[in-house]
Amino acid sequence: MDLLRIVDALDAELVHGPDGWEKINIETVFASDLMSDVLMSERDDMLLVTSLSSEQSIRSAGIVGSEAVIVANGKTVTEGMIELAADQDVALFRARFPKYDLCVLLGRLLGT
Repeated sequence: MDLLRIVDALDAELVHGPDGWEKINIETVFASDLMSDVLMSERDDMLLVTSLSSEQSIRSAGIVGSEAVIVANGKTVTEGMIELAADQDVALFRARFPKYDLCVLLGRLLGT
């Protein structure tokens, strides 16, 4: 599913988007605040949902090849996160919903 359709449905705010981010295909979602768990994932076309508002979430997303990161709970996204997302070509969003609610919405949207 196109990332644009997903973030529209989640009412997520774009913080950083590489060129063409709207058409990025998302097939899987991984939700975690434990970046050690994220680093163990082997998924393609992945969206990372986290409430960890730190550079570690962007670094971890880049290592596993995640296409995008959504920071939940309306948490503040730091300048360091934005710079790192730009360096790693990772789309970065902020959503006001708690992580659990985002996962429920994503499950319904993706039909899982």
